[in-house]
Amino acid sequence: MTSCEAPQGQNETAGLEGGAPKGGVRPSGKLNPFLASGMRETVLRKRMTSIGRFSLKSETEGNLSIPTFFLALSGEKKKNATFSSSTTGPSTLFTGKRLFTMEDFEAAWIERGIPNRHPRFHSTVSAHDDSYFEETHHGVAERDENESSLQIKAELDRHASETMHYSVYREDLRNRLEHMLMTPIEVSDKLWEVKISNGLLGSSGAISRTKVDALLKAQKGAEMAAATLKAQLEQQDPALLRRRTTMGRIWKEVAEESENVLMESVLLFRSHHALADGASIIAALSDLSDEAEEIRAEIEKELQKWKVRGNKGPQKNAIQRVLARLFRLLKIWVWFTVGTLRAFMYQTYLQITTLRNPFDAVRLDAEKKGVVVNGRSISWCDAAPLEEVKKVAEIIGKARGGAKITINDLFVSCITSAVVRQLIEHEEFMAPMSSHNRKIVVPSINVVVPVHLRGGVILPNESMGNNIGAFVARVPGEMKHDAVGGGTCPTERLLSVHRSMLSSKKSPAPFVSYYLAKFCSDYLPENWTKSLFRRANANSCVVVSNIKGYHKKIHMNGMAIESAASFLPLPPGIPVGLVVQSYAGTISLSVTAEKWAVPDADKFLRWVLDEYQRLREEASKLENKEDP
Repeated sequence: MTSCEAPQGQNETAGLEGGAPKGGVRPSGKLNPFLASGMRETVLRKRMTSIGRFSLKSETEGNLSIPTFFLALSGEKKKNATFSSSTTGPSTLFTGKRLFTMEDFEAAWIERGIPNRHPRFHSTVSAHDDSYFEETHHGVAERDENESSLQIKAELDRHASETMHYSVYREDLRNRLEHMLMTPIEVSDKLWEVKISNGLLGSSGAISRTKVDALLKAQKGAEMAAATLKAQLEQQDPALLRRRTTMGRIWKEVAEESENVLMESVLLFRSHHALADGASIIAALSDLSDEAEEIRAEIEKELQKWKVRGNKGPQKNAIQRVLARLFRLLKIWVWFTVGTLRAFMYQTYLQITTLRNPFDAVRLDAEKKGVVVNGRSISWCDAAPLEEVKKVAEIIGKARGGAKITINDLFVSCITSAVVRQLIEHEEFMAPMSSHNRKIVVPSINVVVPVHLRGGVILPNESMGNNIGAFVARVPGEMKHDAVGGGTCPTERLLSVHRSMLSSKKSPAPFVSYYLAKFCSDYLPENWTKSLFRRANANSCVVVSNIKGYHKKIHMNGMAIESAASFLPLPPGIPVGLVVQSYAGTISLSVTAEKWAVPDADKFLRWVLDEYQRLREEASKLENKEDP
């Protein structure tokens, strides 16, 4: 269902016969001050997706549905890029060839055709009926093709801005991330925003020190090669140095050296879940990259491979093809029907047997002691090379009966180990006691795992949307000797996690949750929706999301995206959320948690990495046993 609105006045008559609105176009009563003469603005109302509406109805004041992430860029822009000095802070000492500015963002937005490819970016939630989006479209007079670009840039000013860069390593960025996660977005005004800042490479902490050192080492090598070449030229022509000194060129070279100082640009994004799910937002913004066409071509290629695999086998006549299709549909129907019944039974079992969240006692203790219960504890890090993680999972799986352990299985196991260590620390702080008398550390915990129903990509000729489901899995809690940092064989926990996750992955539970969310959004009152959403997590204490990024570095206007990190909006009732993300051959982790649940997010991630290191050592031992 759609309708259109256009402003009154002379712009309303542009492109309309006799100046009268047609086709449902009606006056909005509000003129756009940026609208040039000869251009007509049309507001198109579209019904919001049920999942988008669900995110509006289910969020609470303390649990806003606002995914947040950052991209950290470094390197030089394309040679044809327009350098700008309109930056703020230390970056004004340098020219713009190593800085990503607001002008670069606007240029990429228009050049890549984002307004046409993903028009929802130019949408707001209707102030009159929050079940509708309002999209602004523009008609441009033929006599001036630049008017459309000017109008889009004027609109982007509401969404994008340049800010001071981060002065305190990691802490400034951490504080801004917390602010963006906890501050509401006025959805009737905008659904997303981005803050752009520029500073010296490594100053914000968005790019890890290991990556910074590698970039500096590469630059030093290039400078040494250039210095060697220059020295060789001066030996061949000694007059060259005298000419440089007498003609003032030595000062020009000093200026050029300052231009070669490595810089970083950090793009801090956030958007409301009503716009799209986090994975879809990241996939849509990949259309801003220089490799956008290559990425779309690879998705198309994978789709063609999938179609070819589906058509393999002996040639069939028309009747055989019809029967094969009917049989396939029957299998899907049986899988979905039986799987749905099993998913409901398993969810009911989890609800009945998990009467409380292990972190509830921690929250109550914090409230009694007057500890601040609001705010987010945030951290991020690069965990390990992607190929190494795959190898660890493969070796352990092969040694333990040929189990096909995934990257997500491995890190869910590491994360649950860290959750147990966090609960043990809380309990020892609250009331020291022996391990056999523990009250809040339980033998099993529940984990929510979101699943993108399109595999985290946007299919060709489609725009972004909300295609997200989830399932709940029961995984081990406290195991033998967890109280002293883990004496249990780490593979025991991993295999248990793998078995539990595998059962849920094979079920239609993510699709069931997706359709239930649609039903709640369309037919149930808002207070019922919030209550059901909170209860549906079965008192889970952690949510773990997996985002698959591009396998190699991508660029924006020639500058390489060196690092990316996403941060989950915590669902009501779940105090800890982590994102496991792969990009350019590296696995990174990020944590968002209630401050009372995880006081030190850096320490929490160290616990995750400790468990991974134990799995890595176990895999090394198993591999050595296999070698003759």
